[in-house]
Amino acid sequence: MKPSERAKAIELRRDGATYQAIRAQLTVAKSTLWRWLKADGLVETQSQQLTELRRLAQRKGAAAVRAKYLARAQSLVEQARRDIDALTQREFWLIGIALYWAEGSKQKPHNVSQRVVFSNSDPAMLRVVVRWLRDICHVSSDRLIFELFIHESSKYIEHARQFWSSALQIPSERLQIRLKRHAVSPHRRNTGEGYVGLVRVTVNQSANLNRTIAGWIERLGHLGGESANGKPSDFGSEYPGSIPGSPVFSGLSQDRQHSRDTER
Repeated sequence: MKPSERAKAIELRRDGATYQAIRAQLTVAKSTLWRWLKADGLVETQSQQLTELRRLAQRKGAAAVRAKYLARAQSLVEQARRDIDALTQREFWLIGIALYWAEGSKQKPHNVSQRVVFSNSDPAMLRVVVRWLRDICHVSSDRLIFELFIHESSKYIEHARQFWSSALQIPSERLQIRLKRHAVSPHRRNTGEGYVGLVRVTVNQSANLNRTIAGWIERLGHLGGESANGKPSDFGSEYPGSIPGSPVFSGLSQDRQHSRDTER
């Protein structure tokens, strides 16, 4: 073999060329090429460099795909936001029913006097439900009890109290702290300053209101589930939100509701 071929092979390898690329330019056996490169310390070192280059390229590619995915996701979110303009009173009433159906405490045979209780860790959802209780169910603010449940091991209990005070726009002293017993778990991720616990909202003297909500839920489940049984749906209007009000609200004045609740 000519010394110039060996020198050329080493030069190509230092520039990052692969075995296949070098042999495409030089007529040399693979075993011979390997001996040349090994003598100059370019076998494992160069392989490691190429591996790192591939990894870097993969990371760049993955980052580009992720950025494109996030941009697309954000675009869909922004588009979806424009789908909802404003809420009618009736729509807000139904939203509250659905949320309580999913997350609220219901009366059971062993507890027929269960009060209205709603627990969650989502500030936006809690704000909606609190407003629903006040504006739709006509619950006065002084009947709302707020409890913050948080692990006793948390170092940010006061931070959590201030967070929820701001999120729910209530004085921090209205949040009663309920410490949860700490249980060591390797899978627990709700730690650190970002962990703010969850809030339980209870309506005082609300057993009858809970029964009313149960009736709303029952009717909503019946109407909403008809199409699942093969019956065509009839939502009562061609345009969502075009029904401005509901007879439900006219009969639920604050005084009447409060008197009904105290009769339990």
